[in-house]
Amino acid sequence: MLYKIEALTRVHKGRTILDIPALTIHSGQIYSLIGPNGAGKTTLLHLLAFLDIPDSGMITFRSTPVRYIEKSLLPLRRQVVLIDQYPILFTGSVWKNLEFGLSVRKIERKRRKPLIEEALELVGMQDFSHAEAHKLSGGETKRVALARALVVQPEVLLCDEPTANVDVENSGIILDILEKINREQKISIIFATHSHSQAHRLSLHTLILKDGRLSGLPRDNIFTATLLGQVEDRMVCRLQNDIRITVPAGKSLPKAVIVRLFLNPEYIVLIREREADAGRENLLPGTVMMIAAENGRIRITVDIDISVHIFLSQSEYAKNRPFIGEKVFLSIDDRAITIE
Repeated sequence: MLYKIEALTRVHKGRTILDIPALTIHSGQIYSLIGPNGAGKTTLLHLLAFLDIPDSGMITFRSTPVRYIEKSLLPLRRQVVLIDQYPILFTGSVWKNLEFGLSVRKIERKRRKPLIEEALELVGMQDFSHAEAHKLSGGETKRVALARALVVQPEVLLCDEPTANVDVENSGIILDILEKINREQKISIIFATHSHSQAHRLSLHTLILKDGRLSGLPRDNIFTATLLGQVEDRMVCRLQNDIRITVPAGKSLPKAVIVRLFLNPEYIVLIREREADAGRENLLPGTVMMIAAENGRIRITVDIDISVHIFLSQSEYAKNRPFIGEKVFLSIDDRAITIE
């Protein structure tokens, strides 16, 4: 166990920014932190970096409760490094920026050179060691900030929007680096992002924040749909790729023809191909594309010509054991469908 959070709150000017009853984060893994602006992502990262103090509750780090006195916090801060969304580099060369953290930690001068060279090479910035840090591009600045964090060899790396305001090339490089250091150096990584695709690519665990609270229900399954009309007692909705879903005609529906349709993953059932009942309403064939742990459950992404996400409990997953590439059916209960 890396972190354990119990009954944690953080309040600012009378507003509760974070309210997390319980959360456990394990060592050596990558966690993504998703949520809209103002959801509390940055606040949570600062608490995990021991740069902020909760108003109530407890954070345990490596099985030891955190004590908020400077003498206790300093050694914790040397194990955990936070890269801000807009990192600020010091005046001077890239080399000096990386050397600063080593100097603060009283690393001998003769040991600094190979550590700096290795960190710069890791982020592909070895040719910039003597460049003026303040003249770098946004993507180059992010990569140097990443090297500056890695040079001190942290056990935990926290990243606040690591690819925000970065071009596609540098964004890809940064994601590759995070993946590599977790795989090869076993550095635990927690990164905040707005991108579900980045979260799915890098992490097996996704923490979803909404209004300062952890949510187990990401609104991933949101699609634009066209209301085609009524067939008997049901209304037909057409999604992209001519996927058709029906809802009871008596269900409250907007007057618009083009609508937003949300499929609640809590009411979508995965059915093995051999067990499918062809007469069932809203039974859609697909292929399992991704399986990942998330907030104590198993998220499964099924391609039915669009990607649909469902959740299984740990016990349900252990019982059924669907596998990537398996042909399955999704049964979408009427309760799963919300039209706006």
